[in-house]
Amino acid sequence: MKTITLREARDFGEIISDTFGYVRVHFKSLTKGLLLFSLPFIIISGILIGGSFGDIITNAENPEAIDAMAGMVGQFFLGILLLMVTFLFIIIIVLKHIQLVDEGVEEIDMGMLTEGLGRNIGGLLGIIIITAVATTIGFFIFVLPGIYLAIKLSLAPAIYVIGEEDFGEALSKSWELTKDYWWFTFGVSFVMSLILNVISNAFIIPLYIVLSVIIFSSGDPNPDSFGSVFSVIYGLSMVVVGIFYCFPIISQALVYFHLNEVKTGASLFDKIDSLGED
Repeated sequence: MKTITLREARDFGEIISDTFGYVRVHFKSLTKGLLLFSLPFIIISGILIGGSFGDIITNAENPEAIDAMAGMVGQFFLGILLLMVTFLFIIIIVLKHIQLVDEGVEEIDMGMLTEGLGRNIGGLLGIIIITAVATTIGFFIFVLPGIYLAIKLSLAPAIYVIGEEDFGEALSKSWELTKDYWWFTFGVSFVMSLILNVISNAFIIPLYIVLSVIIFSSGDPNPDSFGSVFSVIYGLSMVVVGIFYCFPIISQALVYFHLNEVKTGASLFDKIDSLGED
């Protein structure tokens, strides 16, 4: 089976190209895992968030609907919470998939992707909370410290799942690996974020164009119809963003492999050891 060697040093362009190469080579097993474990939750969260927006728009000029606003707001936050859980599942599935490929597993099934799911959820949640708190504090102090801290800790999820470190060690190792390579790591994150936005917008913008056409062509659109259309379109946009979110996760894993190789030469030592065994 054709695959991509993960544990090797790469330049900036190779990390970007191999991110897409990884998806191309492992498209079937990766997308199957993402669709099975993440798509239903993305759709539900999109419907909840989009539906709450639609209801607010529909009832914005109705004084009698003020009491119902609390329910709409509750629906919105429930959708946000479910969306956050969904993205946590996406991170786990993608990184677990990379770990299995790194271990040489050729046929990846769904059971393999969910192995250690409880541990990964707890540990990644801890990493995300610590990173979010540190980044938020940094942003309040000044914007740049927040960005700096976010990048310094950005490799922790990959280290935690792929390297099977505890979450404290994962945070510490991310900090150490990005030393002298902060700009490199930031550059990959920035470029992948731009690419993600471009790809997502290529799918999302036409959806909102359809919504605009419906609004302006109807002259005085029915609020109920408008709210329903908005709910569907917003839900679809969340599906698009969720599916393409795998790209920045893969790129961060490749940065982890790259920096680990540059700083420790781990794969080189493994090859020397294997020669000695022969």
